[in-house]
Amino acid sequence: MSQHPSISSSEIGVLWLTYQEKTMVARMLEYFIEKDEDDEAKKIMKNLYEEINPFIEKIQGIFQKEEIPVPIGFTAEDVHK
Repeated sequence: MSQHPSISSSEIGVLWLTYQEKTMVARMLEYFIEKDEDDEAKKIMKNLYEEINPFIEKIQGIFQKEEIPVPIGFTAEDVHK
């Protein structure tokens, strides 16, 4: 038997939705950072981008630990720069 309790289906749903949201925001920030001409705005967006990525990685780790398929999320292929 597992040493840790399994996560519930509602927790999986929240993680799935959060993963989708975080990957979408990350792709949007990548686009805006590349296209933005305002250095101050670019700095703010880069900081936010750096804060979002650990959440994405942590959620991936939870799915892998629970042996649940990791959602595809939004990828670079979803953005036309």
